[in-house]
Amino acid sequence: MPAISFAAGNRPKVGIIGAGIIGAAIAAYLVDAGAEVVIFEKDEPASGATRASLAWINPSTANAHYRDLRLESMGEWLRFEHKLKLDVVWGGSISWSDNEEKAKNLDQREEVLRASSAAPRHLTQADIKALSPAMEPGDTKAGFFLPQDGHVDPVETTRKILAYAVAKGARLLYPCAVDEIVREQGQIKSVRTAQGEFALDYLVSACGTDTSAMLEKVGVKIGMNAVPGLKIHTQPIAATTRMVYDFSSALEWKQMPNGEAVAIYVGGPPKSPVHAPVFAGTLRSHPTQELAAMHGESLKAKVAKYWPALQDAQLKSVVVGYRPMPLDGLPMIGQVPGVQGMYMVATHSGVTLAPLLGKYAAQEILTREKALVLAKYRPERFL
Repeated sequence: MPAISFAAGNRPKVGIIGAGIIGAAIAAYLVDAGAEVVIFEKDEPASGATRASLAWINPSTANAHYRDLRLESMGEWLRFEHKLKLDVVWGGSISWSDNEEKAKNLDQREEVLRASSAAPRHLTQADIKALSPAMEPGDTKAGFFLPQDGHVDPVETTRKILAYAVAKGARLLYPCAVDEIVREQGQIKSVRTAQGEFALDYLVSACGTDTSAMLEKVGVKIGMNAVPGLKIHTQPIAATTRMVYDFSSALEWKQMPNGEAVAIYVGGPPKSPVHAPVFAGTLRSHPTQELAAMHGESLKAKVAKYWPALQDAQLKSVVVGYRPMPLDGLPMIGQVPGVQGMYMVATHSGVTLAPLLGKYAAQEILTREKALVLAKYRPERFL
């Protein structure tokens, strides 16, 4: 985004709550445009939903408008990657299922993607095996290949984006939770934190699963889901693939350039009484290392059925994470209703959308001009 000309001594002071990949991207675009930026992070950078993400950059959805938004962000990723010298693996992705109902959903997604530049290629079991010899797909009711998809290391990528913003003059404060948001006549004036009070012209909420609680500090009630999930990293194994794999919308996995295998459960744990504290958000990590290892080995075994190279891999880490999920599954981005000087971004698929939403957020904050493409994603739809 080109720099915006500000009068001497009149550069807007913008605070960003959250140093995940969304907050980092917003900060990068804002500093490029000439704003003074301070980022408040309650724990440490990329420690929330970003850390738990598979970090698959893709357009895959049955919603045509949302598909186009995601494709636009993939284009922005190419520019973002080049400018910030990020390490994106553009290896494509394979999605397939052995389940009749899931296959219908895949066929629907493929049809929607076919009417775009995503260029899906329909796959049979034999096609998957030919395209990715390291995989054993098994019975395949439906499947497709997306050649343009990519993936990143979400934590390392976020740190690089933040380093870029800091080098351009942004301040990154952590651990530094925002305890109070101060307004005068409805306008944001400052935030109060353990590290002091900071005067601001504008405040951005990019704090993932903390979004609803943050909005309540200014009297706005917008509910949001926090979807629990499990992610594992293994110790490096022999390089076998650059792709991302989605099996039956239940398991997703990839291999990083350093050889680590990464896998996640897509839907979270079963909704049983033993998992009630997980869904309630009161239990955000495994109570014992033994239980973490058990769950990690279980996930690894499920993926190894389709990726045999994983069978003897050693676990490196097991992460419980929570994904921010607006109630309709689509992004929320824009001015916080009824609060002058406060903006919000909350979304699932934060890695895919980070550069585009970062760019649009910076433009809307600094120019006060609304991007028409975001009209369907305003937070007012939940009020």
